[in-house]
Amino acid sequence: MGQRKGKKTWGLQAALLLMAIMLVVAGCSGNNTPNNGPAQTEQPGGNAGQAGENQPGDDQPETIELTWMVNDVMLPDSFGETYVEEKFNVKLNIVSIPRADYAQRQQIMMTTGDVPDVMIVMDPNEMKKYADQGLLAEVPMEMIEQYAPRTKAELDANAPQGWYYTEHRGKNYGIPTLFGGKTTTPGSWRVDLLEKAGVTEIPGTIEEMEAAFEALKGIGVYGMSSNGNSDYLTFQKIFGAFGVMPIQWTERDGQMMNGAVMPEAKEALTLLADWYQKGYIDPEFVTGQDLGPKFLDGIFAYNDNSSIFSIDETDPNSALSALKNINPEGDIKFGPLPTGPRGESGGWSWGTAANGIHFGAHMENEPEKIQRALEIIDSVINDEEVFVELAYGQQGTHWEYRNGTDLTMGVKQLPPYDDTVKLREEGIKGGETFFGGRPNFDLFYKYYGERLKEINETYAGNPVADLFGKPDILPSAGQYWGDLKKLKIEAYAAIIRGDQPIDYFDSFVEQWNSMGGEQLRTEAQELYDSLQ
Repeated sequence: MGQRKGKKTWGLQAALLLMAIMLVVAGCSGNNTPNNGPAQTEQPGGNAGQAGENQPGDDQPETIELTWMVNDVMLPDSFGETYVEEKFNVKLNIVSIPRADYAQRQQIMMTTGDVPDVMIVMDPNEMKKYADQGLLAEVPMEMIEQYAPRTKAELDANAPQGWYYTEHRGKNYGIPTLFGGKTTTPGSWRVDLLEKAGVTEIPGTIEEMEAAFEALKGIGVYGMSSNGNSDYLTFQKIFGAFGVMPIQWTERDGQMMNGAVMPEAKEALTLLADWYQKGYIDPEFVTGQDLGPKFLDGIFAYNDNSSIFSIDETDPNSALSALKNINPEGDIKFGPLPTGPRGESGGWSWGTAANGIHFGAHMENEPEKIQRALEIIDSVINDEEVFVELAYGQQGTHWEYRNGTDLTMGVKQLPPYDDTVKLREEGIKGGETFFGGRPNFDLFYKYYGERLKEINETYAGNPVADLFGKPDILPSAGQYWGDLKKLKIEAYAAIIRGDQPIDYFDSFVEQWNSMGGEQLRTEAQELYDSLQ
């Protein structure tokens, strides 16, 4: 999906009325002129003068009260809450709900009429229900363009899937949050096992992997395992080598298709079934359990879903550190995403957008509140000083450079704020914020750490994102998606293990379509077409 400029205008009459009101309000607000991205200073806090900040001598905007619902435990009068209140001249009433209870508690509050001013809605399908119930305010794109221009530009350029999270029935109901870069997990190899088997180079293609697996079999080691109990993780990098990512929606010649039922998926399954029969795959892959311990114990040699921190020897919790503790001669290195017969490769990315921030329907009568909230969100996402304070806290108190001197390796939280619970109670989220999610891509990669960024780009540089960001955002997904995922998991496992022949894939496709897959494909096509 391209940028939203030039696309259909929603709620034009309402938007014009709101704009007329807000032009008056805008005169007493802070500077809203967009800049060209965050200042890349080495020391956080050196960005005075960024858009949305109050400068000495400026007229202070009127204090506005906002009820803001956050999806974790934040203590009253926390560091983060106080910072936002003082920075943006607002009075916050924080509705703090533990993440595990957030969706259910939010549903109860919304349906009983206790609708907050500002809230994150975790599931786009829930957002659509709230919109149909008249509980959310429409937010015309013109309003976002005016009061969160940098965020809109970032979404248009790098995370256009996000607009699917806030759109419903031709109207926009909020502003998407960013996921923070388009990344996937790297694959890692037990290179000590490769060397023991006589393999001197880390495989880079499917053919090279197969040769390595045959050599590993000779020393009693499986080539790989995977999380066979997952709808999207199962042998993800192998499917990527065939140019498909099961359960993701993709577009081919203008037509929507789901990766789970594409012909390329059958190609990948044919290879995996052959590898299983040859003894290259751990038979217990179907459980998805104990993958980490088995990798460290040398049961299999290729882990297709590693953390980017896996080979960080300075981290005592990394896989490499754990291996060295039990086997000083052991070694782990990342390998490239394997390329397939057509030169393709890929791994799953959750897209570049995350969720949506939405506003209670009553806010349509208080456009100045939506304006201030958008200004806060825009600043949190794009102003380095604001992002750092709310994502990590104060340097020296809450965080320090991971390597002690600069951002090469990113940042680390200091005790006691290395405890996630303690940190979030302070209104600090660690890498993201309660008031805008993750930052623009430049800031995300800057605080990610140059070394870790290099690892990601070198070994996981071809992530594949669902066209809509989340494959289950379609109107009927709540009715069908759970059964379809279960069907996919069971059918793929049966084919790989040889319980069913390869041609069973064709029967699986028929079942998928009859169990709601075709209905969802139709809805995917309609949604895609509506936003072109």
